[in-house]
Amino acid sequence: MNKHISALFALIMGALLMTSCLKSDDSSDIIYYNDTAITAFSLSTVNRYIHTTSKSGKDSVYKKVLANPVTFYIDHYNKTIYNADSLYADCDLQHVLASINTQSNGVIAIKSMISDTLRTYSSTDSLDFSKPREIRVYANDGSTYRAYQVIVNKHQAVTGKLLWEQMPAGSYPVDEEKLRWEQLVAEKGLARFIGAGTKEAYAYNQVGELMVSTDEGDTWTVDEIDDAVSLLPKESVAFVSCPFAANSQTDYQILAGVSQEGEIASCVWRKVAEYGEGSETGKWALLPVESYNSYYLPATGELSLVWFHRQVLAITGSWIRSSKDGGITWKTSDDLQLPADDLISVEACTDEQGALWLKDKNSDLVWRGILVEE
Repeated sequence: MNKHISALFALIMGALLMTSCLKSDDSSDIIYYNDTAITAFSLSTVNRYIHTTSKSGKDSVYKKVLANPVTFYIDHYNKTIYNADSLYADCDLQHVLASINTQSNGVIAIKSMISDTLRTYSSTDSLDFSKPREIRVYANDGSTYRAYQVIVNKHQAVTGKLLWEQMPAGSYPVDEEKLRWEQLVAEKGLARFIGAGTKEAYAYNQVGELMVSTDEGDTWTVDEIDDAVSLLPKESVAFVSCPFAANSQTDYQILAGVSQEGEIASCVWRKVAEYGEGSETGKWALLPVESYNSYYLPATGELSLVWFHRQVLAITGSWIRSSKDGGITWKTSDDLQLPADDLISVEACTDEQGALWLKDKNSDLVWRGILVEE
């Protein structure tokens, strides 16, 4: 306790003496304030230590310096300071630089993590925020102080890896829009709803032709394709509509599935659908499986396609494959794995927050997946 009182006395007296020394003979009287608060808090520098593995399997670590990485919120009522957006899991929180501003030139002190000892804050001193810790700001007349608990949140998972959390049965998101389209398609006498993008919806008619509607399903016409109707997918049909990076008024759409028995590769079709004024929408094009492309999409008994973190994921009960080139190549990754090994029949989707959901149709088990990016 004596150490605490001594440190506090030295801190306040030091601030007062400093102010007194700066006073010139012809200046007005100095005003000492009896109120203060922390008005801004940020981490000016944080180090990341990123683990990588080379093609030869050699592990290495490199440092990346982050400046002002996240926004901090100050809750004056509860006297807490925290970041809602977590830092990367590989950030070093034991050696960070902080920038702190106060009201009325308050004097900032950092409380020790193991005792009541206080030390004066400096923006150039390394601080340890690996655990919540107390920061005090003293009024410059020495009469009072405010104590804030600073909590620096960081992800507990390694970045770049898909992480699954098992959710309660029945929590799988219900796609009300899909249900509406399925009912409308059935009322129009069409055979099967395929999917919908921003402005266009697609369905098969009774003879297997691909139909399109641009008026919310009131009318349907045969859509243009650049190859034979027989090569359209008939089984394990999956569809996804993705934003097109080059134009905000364009969808990049993929249709995949099995068109003929005995195929080892799924057929993959793509369409660039433009909706801007004066633009002409494209037609469906079949992406050929070249003999040198070993990263084709395998034929499977069941398939889901989802847009997830700027890539298309193809998901079955056996594997997850990703395509970052619009459906030309499909690759597996150690970072994109299913939550269980014994899945057979699954369904996948994403929610409005961008999380990936998976449901095992045989057991009704549900998982929610997130991927923390670099």
